[in-house]
Amino acid sequence: MILLGLALFALLLGVLYYSFHTKNDSYPLSSGAVKESGMNIYVAKTGNDQTGNGSKNSPYATLKQAQKKIRAYQGKLPQGGITVWVKQGNYLMDSSLQLDQKDSGTASSPITYRTYTGEQVTLSTGKTVTDWQPLSQEAQARVHPKIDPKQLVELDVRKLGFKHINGFEGGTSFTEKWGILNLFANNQMQPISRWPNTTEVASGQRAGWAIAQSVYNAQSFYYQKPGSSSVNILDEDGTNRSKRWQNAIQQGHAIYLQGFWRTLWSPASIQISQIDPAQKTIKLLDTPQGGMGSKFSALVSPSALSRTTNEQNDNSSTPSTYRVGDGSEEFRALNLLEEIDTPGEWALDFKDGKIYYYPPSDIHKLQTVIGDQDSPIVSMDGTSYVQFKGFTIQNNMGNGFEMKRSHHITIAGNKIHDVNGGILDVDGHHNTFRSNDIYDTASFGISLNSAGDRATLSSANTRITNNHIHHIGKLIHLEAIIIRDSVGVRVDHNLLHDVPKDAVRYVFSNKLLLEYNEVHNTSLIEGDTGAFYTAQDWSSYGNVLRYNFIHNNKRSNGFYADSGSSGNTYQYNIIQDTSRAFLFENGHHNVATNNLLIDVQSLEINDRSNQLDYGLNSDNANRLRELQPLTGTWKKYGEQLAEKYGLQGNLWSSVLNKKWNPQYPNGSKLNHNVIVGADGQVKLPKKGDVTAVGNTTVSSTSKAGFYNLATLDLRTKNAKILEKFPDLNTIFPTIGLYKDDYRTQPFNRADSDGLSDHQSTS
Repeated sequence: MILLGLALFALLLGVLYYSFHTKNDSYPLSSGAVKESGMNIYVAKTGNDQTGNGSKNSPYATLKQAQKKIRAYQGKLPQGGITVWVKQGNYLMDSSLQLDQKDSGTASSPITYRTYTGEQVTLSTGKTVTDWQPLSQEAQARVHPKIDPKQLVELDVRKLGFKHINGFEGGTSFTEKWGILNLFANNQMQPISRWPNTTEVASGQRAGWAIAQSVYNAQSFYYQKPGSSSVNILDEDGTNRSKRWQNAIQQGHAIYLQGFWRTLWSPASIQISQIDPAQKTIKLLDTPQGGMGSKFSALVSPSALSRTTNEQNDNSSTPSTYRVGDGSEEFRALNLLEEIDTPGEWALDFKDGKIYYYPPSDIHKLQTVIGDQDSPIVSMDGTSYVQFKGFTIQNNMGNGFEMKRSHHITIAGNKIHDVNGGILDVDGHHNTFRSNDIYDTASFGISLNSAGDRATLSSANTRITNNHIHHIGKLIHLEAIIIRDSVGVRVDHNLLHDVPKDAVRYVFSNKLLLEYNEVHNTSLIEGDTGAFYTAQDWSSYGNVLRYNFIHNNKRSNGFYADSGSSGNTYQYNIIQDTSRAFLFENGHHNVATNNLLIDVQSLEINDRSNQLDYGLNSDNANRLRELQPLTGTWKKYGEQLAEKYGLQGNLWSSVLNKKWNPQYPNGSKLNHNVIVGADGQVKLPKKGDVTAVGNTTVSSTSKAGFYNLATLDLRTKNAKILEKFPDLNTIFPTIGLYKDDYRTQPFNRADSDGLSDHQSTS
């Protein structure tokens, strides 16, 4: 991981991640061209599963009934396949639409579920709720003092039989296991209550976060530094917050703080154990991993100090070491009635078994829906040759689409929003995710796991193309696109923006092709990230990243190969308004050539082998050995790579040889790039076989001669730039989303708010 400087800069500058945004429906999606099929089945809201026969004049009422009819063919499908046509309407399902091998088509007879062209069909597993009541007297006493309790309502979800109401899935301390029901109003995820509010700066550097004023011990911190003149961050607004929180805890109500207790990434949510108004401290129920205090600050050993106040008054079993902190320990409170003070906010009280809600308008005029099913809206297991086209997938606690061991699946032209994650594909191959809009998710956009086979380097031949993924990770900070343990995946022409951390994260993977993607405004919550991020793998050779456009990305690095990731090729990319365009840390053969870099701070190869273990006993080395790289397919691949990089014999033999000094970033290059602007320093380590040659500098954007920098039309007639990037003027207009059968209108960059850094959004 990089040092504190720019990581903290990135975190502090990225002021506010969207809680809400205006949905832009000016670019409707289509279910695609109409194709002949061997048989048509019809579903409509006016249909009937008992009396209908699935014909156009006598449709079924549900997709599940259509599924039953297809199963009746027992795999003997009509030539040309079957199309299930679904008429417009909101289809509330009591459980997931579950497909398995019996629901599969074939290459010549696929099964297609699609909407009528131009009609909106919504699939949801949410449950509509109407039994809202005024607050009880007990709840009224806990309401924020600036809010009239009559503005809030409550819903007894325990009485109504909802399941995910007794606590977070991760227990008293977690980073990603949220696992409680969700609330939607008029098809929008409602924001969980929080303090500070998304527009409120509480003695911190950015809105929506407070900062621990000083570290007290490994499990506790001061909310006011010792000394009468310091700021009491809990109580400075006059609402007596510390006392209100203390009362809630004493009455048995859980309060959680989500904080960057030790690092600038992966904040942990931990339940409060106690608040001490006399000492102005908050103690967490669990110790943050590694203890309280930034990992970049000095280590403290209380046993080596005199018995200070924190030792005398804290007899708990907290660890004996912690760090002093450096002011980057941001935190916020989540999911508590006491902090509902903004229309739309809600909280689930685990003790009461109730939702408390501040409706943004008349509760009787809102369509309120509870998402309580952790299963996906559509699931496939062992399914093949099935297509879903043109649907709106929404209002679910679980994922939108989820596939396991499935292949030749097409998901195209769908809007997927207000779910946990958009599309999850595990152990799949030959799948296509095309022209979908994915937004307002609780966690990720699209996630692939074990696509293809790394043991044999067999390609998945899966493609992620032309998707617009934005404003994701509302509850769990994950990426727009995640690829793990995969081989042979193409990711192209996607538009990714307004994400809490990386836009694309790919790890433990080979032979990926990431090209023609447009990315802007990443890392709006977390720090030490990259628009494209990979890490911790000496074996991850063969990944090519080319023709991508990263812009308006001040809070994040551009391409970040962290912690020993190796074998990445970066060529002909355009990177604008980004901190580090390239950051390679201790990996091998990461090569960046012929890229256009505009107003970037630096491009760097780092060596941290004096601080971290990057040698033959490291996790990177052990992961490589687990692949048995000197036998079979991996041996042959190593021989091919050795020839490519000018080494003798087998690449893996060199990498695993002490004499080659694999702890250093050997073979990495920053060559023949164009750097436009006054900064753009090239930084190399003192150790390792690295090079930076042939780079060209253009001193300012005005001298670069771009067609229109204000609208980010970066074509040019500048000879220096075109010498390094000769096809720029042809390539650049083709980056990002494209028109096809599903995305029928050209996309204007300004409509994704892609011409500015998002530093003041809410």
